[in-house]
Amino acid sequence: MTDMGRVLYSKTGGKFVASFCLCLALCSGCDSLPTRAVLGDDLETARQAVEEHNWPLAERLLERVLRNEHDSARRWEAWTALLSVVNAISPEPRTTLDYLEAMRDEFADDDQRSKLILEQMGLLAGQLRQNERAAEIWGNYVGLGWLDAEDMVRGYRNLAAAQFRLRNFEAMEETLQQCLALPIADGDKIMCMYDLAEQNLAQEHWQEAADLCQQILENLDGKDNKGLQGLAHFLRGDALEQLGQTGEALRQFELARASYPNPAVVENRIMHLRKPKKK
Repeated sequence: MTDMGRVLYSKTGGKFVASFCLCLALCSGCDSLPTRAVLGDDLETARQAVEEHNWPLAERLLERVLRNEHDSARRWEAWTALLSVVNAISPEPRTTLDYLEAMRDEFADDDQRSKLILEQMGLLAGQLRQNERAAEIWGNYVGLGWLDAEDMVRGYRNLAAAQFRLRNFEAMEETLQQCLALPIADGDKIMCMYDLAEQNLAQEHWQEAADLCQQILENLDGKDNKGLQGLAHFLRGDALEQLGQTGEALRQFELARASYPNPAVVENRIMHLRKPKKK
Protein backbone atom coordinates (compact mmCIF):
# COMPACT_ATOMS: atom_id res chain seq x y z
CA MET A 1 0.00 0.00 0.00
CA THR A 2 1.25 3.50 -0.76
CA ASP A 3 1.91 6.03 2.00
CA MET A 4 -1.24 7.86 1.05
CA GLY A 5 -3.13 4.58 1.19
CA ARG A 6 -2.50 4.50 4.92
CA VAL A 7 -4.47 7.67 5.43
CA LEU A 8 -8.22 7.72 5.65
CA TYR A 9 -10.07 10.69 4.30
CA SER A 10 -13.23 12.26 5.63
CA LYS A 11 -15.13 15.38 4.61
CA THR A 12 -17.13 15.79 7.81
CA GLY A 13 -17.51 19.43 8.70
CA GLY A 14 -15.41 20.51 5.72
CA LYS A 15 -12.23 19.17 7.36
CA PHE A 16 -10.10 16.25 6.25
CA VAL A 17 -9.59 13.74 9.04
CA ALA A 18 -6.56 11.40 9.06
CA SER A 19 -7.20 8.09 10.83
CA PHE A 20 -3.56 7.09 10.69
CA CYS A 21 -0.44 9.04 11.60
CA LEU A 22 0.18 10.57 8.15
CA CYS A 23 -1.74 13.51 6.80
CA LEU A 24 -2.37 14.11 3.12
CA ALA A 25 -1.86 17.82 3.56
CA LEU A 26 1.77 17.10 4.41
CA CYS A 27 2.42 14.82 1.42
CA SER A 28 5.35 16.06 -0.60
CA GLY A 29 4.74 16.75 -4.25
CA CYS A 30 1.00 17.23 -3.86
CA ASP A 31 -0.55 18.95 -6.84
CA SER A 32 -2.91 21.85 -6.63
CA LEU A 33 -6.59 21.00 -6.65
CA PRO A 34 -7.47 19.48 -10.03
CA THR A 35 -10.46 20.68 -11.95
CA ARG A 36 -13.69 18.61 -12.06
CA ALA A 37 -12.73 17.50 -15.56
CA VAL A 38 -9.43 16.11 -14.34
CA LEU A 39 -11.12 14.44 -11.39
CA GLY A 40 -13.60 12.87 -13.76
CA ASP A 41 -10.67 11.48 -15.74
CA ASP A 42 -9.14 10.11 -12.53
CA LEU A 43 -12.30 8.30 -11.55
CA GLU A 44 -12.86 6.88 -15.00
CA THR A 45 -9.25 5.76 -15.26
CA ALA A 46 -9.53 4.20 -11.81
CA ARG A 47 -12.56 2.21 -12.97
CA GLN A 48 -10.56 0.88 -15.88
CA ALA A 49 -7.60 0.07 -13.62
CA VAL A 50 -9.89 -1.91 -11.31
CA GLU A 51 -11.30 -3.87 -14.26
CA GLU A 52 -7.74 -4.65 -15.35
CA HIS A 53 -6.70 -5.55 -11.78
CA ASN A 54 -4.04 -2.85 -11.88
CA TRP A 55 -4.33 -2.33 -8.15
CA PRO A 56 -1.43 0.11 -7.53
CA LEU A 57 -2.66 2.50 -10.21
CA ALA A 58 -6.26 2.21 -9.06
CA GLU A 59 -5.24 2.92 -5.46
CA ARG A 60 -3.29 6.05 -6.36
CA LEU A 61 -6.09 7.42 -8.53
CA LEU A 62 -8.82 6.74 -5.99
CA GLU A 63 -6.79 8.37 -3.24
CA ARG A 64 -6.43 11.48 -5.41
CA VAL A 65 -10.17 11.53 -6.06
CA LEU A 66 -10.86 11.33 -2.31
CA ARG A 67 -8.36 14.09 -1.62
CA ASN A 68 -10.08 16.53 -3.96
CA GLU A 69 -13.62 15.44 -4.83
CA HIS A 70 -16.62 17.10 -3.17
CA ASP A 71 -19.56 15.33 -4.81
CA SER A 72 -21.07 12.79 -2.39
CA ALA A 73 -22.01 10.17 -4.99
CA ARG A 74 -18.58 10.24 -6.57
CA ARG A 75 -16.86 10.07 -3.20
CA TRP A 76 -19.01 7.05 -2.29
CA GLU A 77 -17.98 5.30 -5.50
CA ALA A 78 -14.33 6.09 -4.83
CA TRP A 79 -14.50 4.88 -1.22
CA THR A 80 -16.18 1.57 -2.09
CA ALA A 81 -13.78 0.97 -4.96
CA LEU A 82 -10.81 1.76 -2.70
CA LEU A 83 -12.02 -0.80 -0.17
CA SER A 84 -12.09 -3.44 -2.90
CA VAL A 85 -8.64 -2.45 -4.12
CA VAL A 86 -7.05 -2.49 -0.66
CA ASN A 87 -8.49 -5.93 0.05
CA ALA A 88 -7.29 -7.19 -3.32
CA ILE A 89 -3.74 -5.97 -2.65
CA SER A 90 -3.44 -7.27 0.90
CA PRO A 91 -6.56 -8.23 2.86
CA GLU A 92 -6.24 -6.66 6.31
CA PRO A 93 -9.54 -6.68 8.22
CA ARG A 94 -8.32 -4.14 10.78
CA THR A 95 -7.33 -1.68 8.08
CA THR A 96 -10.64 -2.23 6.31
CA LEU A 97 -12.47 -1.56 9.57
CA ASP A 98 -10.60 1.74 9.97
CA TYR A 99 -11.53 2.76 6.44
CA LEU A 100 -15.16 1.94 7.17
CA GLU A 101 -15.00 4.01 10.36
CA ALA A 102 -13.93 7.03 8.30
CA MET A 103 -16.74 6.33 5.84
CA ARG A 104 -19.25 6.16 8.70
CA ASP A 105 -18.17 9.60 9.88
CA GLU A 106 -18.43 11.04 6.39
CA PHE A 107 -21.82 9.56 5.49
CA ALA A 108 -23.44 9.81 8.93
CA ASP A 109 -26.34 11.83 7.52
CA ASP A 110 -27.08 9.31 4.74
CA ASP A 111 -29.35 6.61 6.15
CA GLN A 112 -28.95 4.00 3.43
CA ARG A 113 -25.19 4.33 3.20
CA SER A 114 -24.86 4.32 6.99
CA LYS A 115 -26.77 1.04 7.08
CA LEU A 116 -24.45 -0.59 4.56
CA ILE A 117 -21.36 0.67 6.36
CA LEU A 118 -22.57 -0.49 9.78
CA GLU A 119 -23.37 -3.95 8.43
CA GLN A 120 -19.84 -4.38 7.09
CA MET A 121 -18.28 -2.92 10.23
CA GLY A 122 -20.30 -5.16 12.52
CA LEU A 123 -19.38 -8.32 10.63
CA LEU A 124 -15.69 -7.40 10.52
CA ALA A 125 -15.57 -6.51 14.21
CA GLY A 126 -17.15 -9.87 15.00
CA GLN A 127 -14.60 -11.72 12.86
CA LEU A 128 -11.80 -9.88 14.67
CA ARG A 129 -13.37 -10.72 18.04
CA GLN A 130 -13.58 -7.03 18.84
CA ASN A 131 -16.74 -7.82 20.75
CA GLU A 132 -17.30 -4.52 22.52
CA ARG A 133 -16.91 -2.69 19.22
CA ALA A 134 -19.21 -5.19 17.49
CA ALA A 135 -21.88 -4.71 20.17
CA GLU A 136 -21.63 -0.92 19.82
CA ILE A 137 -21.90 -1.11 16.04
CA TRP A 138 -24.88 -3.48 15.96
CA GLY A 139 -26.54 -1.40 18.68
CA ASN A 140 -26.27 1.61 16.38
CA TYR A 141 -27.57 -0.50 13.52
CA VAL A 142 -30.81 -1.56 15.24
CA GLY A 143 -31.15 2.02 16.48
CA LEU A 144 -31.51 3.35 12.95
CA GLY A 145 -35.27 3.09 13.46
CA TRP A 146 -36.42 2.60 9.86
CA LEU A 147 -35.13 -0.90 9.04
CA ASP A 148 -37.42 -3.57 7.61
CA ALA A 149 -38.19 -6.80 9.48
CA GLU A 150 -35.37 -8.82 7.95
CA ASP A 151 -32.79 -6.16 8.76
CA MET A 152 -34.04 -5.75 12.33
CA VAL A 153 -33.81 -9.49 12.94
CA ARG A 154 -30.30 -9.54 11.48
CA GLY A 155 -29.27 -6.66 13.69
CA TYR A 156 -30.69 -8.11 16.89
CA ARG A 157 -29.13 -11.53 16.23
CA ASN A 158 -25.68 -10.06 15.62
CA LEU A 159 -25.97 -7.76 18.64
CA ALA A 160 -26.97 -10.72 20.85
CA ALA A 161 -24.06 -12.80 19.51
CA ALA A 162 -21.59 -10.04 20.44
CA GLN A 163 -23.13 -9.72 23.90
CA PHE A 164 -22.90 -13.48 24.39
CA ARG A 165 -19.20 -13.44 23.51
CA LEU A 166 -18.82 -10.67 26.10
CA ARG A 167 -20.64 -12.98 28.54
CA ASN A 168 -23.19 -10.26 29.09
CA PHE A 169 -26.02 -12.78 29.28
CA GLU A 170 -28.61 -10.44 30.72
CA ALA A 171 -28.17 -7.95 27.88
CA MET A 172 -28.13 -10.79 25.34
CA GLU A 173 -31.45 -12.19 26.56
CA GLU A 174 -32.99 -8.70 26.58
CA THR A 175 -31.85 -8.17 22.99
CA LEU A 176 -33.35 -11.45 21.79
CA GLN A 177 -36.57 -10.72 23.67
CA GLN A 178 -36.73 -7.37 21.86
CA CYS A 179 -36.38 -9.28 18.61
CA LEU A 180 -39.21 -11.62 19.59
CA ALA A 181 -41.37 -8.61 20.49
CA LEU A 182 -41.11 -7.14 16.99
CA PRO A 183 -44.56 -6.62 15.43
CA ILE A 184 -43.88 -9.09 12.63
CA ALA A 185 -44.91 -12.65 11.85
CA ASP A 186 -43.40 -15.33 14.10
CA GLY A 187 -41.85 -17.02 11.11
CA ASP A 188 -39.81 -13.89 10.35
CA LYS A 189 -38.22 -13.79 13.79
CA ILE A 190 -37.99 -17.49 14.56
CA MET A 191 -34.19 -17.48 14.31
CA CYS A 192 -34.11 -15.14 17.31
CA MET A 193 -36.04 -17.79 19.22
CA TYR A 194 -33.54 -20.42 18.10
CA ASP A 195 -30.62 -18.22 19.19
CA LEU A 196 -32.27 -17.76 22.58
CA ALA A 197 -32.73 -21.53 22.92
CA GLU A 198 -29.11 -22.14 21.95
CA GLN A 199 -27.81 -19.58 24.44
CA ASN A 200 -29.99 -21.05 27.21
CA LEU A 201 -28.47 -24.45 26.46
CA ALA A 202 -24.96 -22.96 26.63
CA GLN A 203 -25.83 -21.56 30.08
CA GLU A 204 -27.22 -24.97 31.16
CA HIS A 205 -30.77 -23.68 31.40
CA TRP A 206 -32.03 -27.02 30.13
CA GLN A 207 -35.77 -26.61 30.63
CA GLU A 208 -35.89 -23.15 29.08
CA ALA A 209 -33.96 -24.43 26.06
CA ALA A 210 -36.26 -27.42 25.66
CA ASP A 211 -39.40 -25.28 25.91
CA LEU A 212 -38.14 -22.78 23.34
CA CYS A 213 -37.30 -25.58 20.92
CA GLN A 214 -40.80 -26.95 21.34
CA GLN A 215 -42.22 -23.53 20.47
CA ILE A 216 -40.04 -23.43 17.37
CA LEU A 217 -41.19 -26.87 16.25
CA GLU A 218 -44.84 -25.95 16.80
CA ASN A 219 -44.35 -22.80 14.75
CA LEU A 220 -42.70 -24.81 11.97
CA ASP A 221 -45.38 -27.47 11.86
CA GLY A 222 -46.54 -27.85 8.28
CA LYS A 223 -43.86 -25.53 6.94
CA ASP A 224 -41.02 -26.42 4.61
CA ASN A 225 -38.00 -25.63 6.77
CA LYS A 226 -36.34 -28.98 7.33
CA GLY A 227 -32.99 -27.46 8.21
CA LEU A 228 -34.29 -25.47 11.17
CA GLN A 229 -36.49 -28.36 12.25
CA GLY A 230 -33.45 -30.61 12.39
CA LEU A 231 -31.56 -28.06 14.47
CA ALA A 232 -34.49 -27.60 16.87
CA HIS A 233 -35.03 -31.36 17.31
CA PHE A 234 -31.33 -31.86 18.04
CA LEU A 235 -31.17 -28.95 20.49
CA ARG A 236 -34.31 -30.16 22.26
CA GLY A 237 -32.89 -33.67 22.44
CA ASP A 238 -29.71 -32.32 23.97
CA ALA A 239 -31.62 -30.39 26.63
CA LEU A 240 -33.92 -33.31 27.45
CA GLU A 241 -30.98 -35.69 27.82
CA GLN A 242 -29.46 -33.31 30.37
CA LEU A 243 -32.80 -33.31 32.20
CA GLY A 244 -32.68 -37.11 32.37
CA GLN A 245 -35.55 -37.62 29.91
CA THR A 246 -33.57 -40.06 27.78
CA GLY A 247 -36.52 -41.68 26.04
CA GLU A 248 -37.87 -38.39 24.66
CA ALA A 249 -34.33 -37.21 23.97
CA LEU A 250 -33.75 -40.30 21.80
CA ARG A 251 -36.97 -39.60 19.90
CA GLN A 252 -35.85 -36.02 19.23
CA PHE A 253 -32.48 -37.16 17.91
CA GLU A 254 -34.18 -39.67 15.64
CA LEU A 255 -36.44 -36.90 14.30
CA ALA A 256 -33.34 -34.77 13.67
CA ARG A 257 -31.54 -37.55 11.81
CA ALA A 258 -32.86 -36.77 8.31
CA SER A 259 -32.25 -33.01 8.30
CA TYR A 260 -29.50 -32.17 10.82
CA PRO A 261 -26.46 -30.65 9.03
CA ASN A 262 -24.03 -33.18 10.57
CA PRO A 263 -25.66 -36.66 10.48
CA ALA A 264 -22.64 -38.34 12.10
CA VAL A 265 -23.13 -36.28 15.26
CA VAL A 266 -26.77 -37.32 15.47
CA GLU A 267 -25.90 -40.99 14.97
CA ASN A 268 -23.37 -40.81 17.80
CA ARG A 269 -25.96 -39.37 20.16
CA ILE A 270 -28.50 -42.03 19.16
CA MET A 271 -25.96 -44.84 19.65
CA HIS A 272 -25.02 -43.42 23.03
CA LEU A 273 -28.63 -43.36 24.25
CA ARG A 274 -29.35 -46.84 22.89
CA LYS A 275 -26.33 -48.32 24.58
CA PRO A 276 -27.35 -50.53 27.51
CA LYS A 277 -26.66 -48.86 30.80
CA LYS A 278 -24.22 -50.61 33.11
CA LYS A 279 -25.78 -51.87 36.30
